[in-house]
Amino acid sequence: MKTVDARYVTANIPAFLIRSLVATLSDFGLNASRLTVGLGITMEDLADPACRVSFRQGREAILRAMKMTKGKALGLETGIREKITSVGLVGHAMLTASTVGDAVKLGLDLQKDTGSMLEFDARVSPEGVVVTAASRFHDPDIYVFLVEEAFASFMGIATGLVGAEFKPSRVDLAYPAPAHAEVYQRVFGCAVRFGQMENAFVYDPAWYKRPLVTADPFSHRQILEFLAYNRARTREAAEIIASVERVLRQKLHGRNHISQVARALGMSERTLRRRLAESGVSFQSLLDGLRKNRALELLANQNMSVEQIAFAVGFSDPHNFRRAFRRWTGATPGALRADLSTVWPK
Repeated sequence: MKTVDARYVTANIPAFLIRSLVATLSDFGLNASRLTVGLGITMEDLADPACRVSFRQGREAILRAMKMTKGKALGLETGIREKITSVGLVGHAMLTASTVGDAVKLGLDLQKDTGSMLEFDARVSPEGVVVTAASRFHDPDIYVFLVEEAFASFMGIATGLVGAEFKPSRVDLAYPAPAHAEVYQRVFGCAVRFGQMENAFVYDPAWYKRPLVTADPFSHRQILEFLAYNRARTREAAEIIASVERVLRQKLHGRNHISQVARALGMSERTLRRRLAESGVSFQSLLDGLRKNRALELLANQNMSVEQIAFAVGFSDPHNFRRAFRRWTGATPGALRADLSTVWPK
């Protein structure tokens, strides 16, 4: 059996990209709710600033969007709609930095907080500042989309920092020219080369020293301190939450009580409750979240009855499951399953 990389299925990516994708589909007049059906997340979840998705969930949402927009330059169209504030507090931190160079360095240092599904690096060469983009996971099905979205979003970030006069020197892509290659020129306004050794966004180093009119040392420090505090707290919370979820996931179909989970983790029930409270969650919310996500995934399987799904997620009474499901999602399992045939192609 093939082992799945834990990083691939860990929900630790801020949902900024998926939110931008939803906005793009809405601009196209398409039903964006198709993106999340059966993925274990809902459109309501995406509206929560704390929402995180896994690479697997992000990939599936992108593939669905690509299928719905066949023939369109979806990555570029999504990226050019994004602004520097589309990546949350990191964008505000960049805006309040002293110079463009400081802002770019900060964006690279905090790239995991921006929701990117690629890895970025920067270097200074005789040609200028070169920002490169590489795959976090080898995935040719969404590779072009991710690079397009990232580089097009750089244009929005640069415009937010220095204004509409920004233009890169050159854009290199490590893939053949797509059918919509002419759109690249409209987006970037510079030389674009396909089939290169790397994905590179190149610009004049003179921009690096450009002071930002939005610079604010006090606000900048305040945002950075909050981000650092939040990151540390998130790491600690992630550890205990992941441990509890691991135990619950192993026996989701059975009766789960916090005392049993605490015992499995080698701590008292009181200690576990305190640590969860410090992390801003409750035992019941974690259990409900796992049950909801698993139920949403299983509903996509038309061969499973609602009763079977209820038992699979730990409910001995299907009526109680239906009531809980409505509380979680605002819809009944039957109604949501019926929607599957209309909101997502078979």
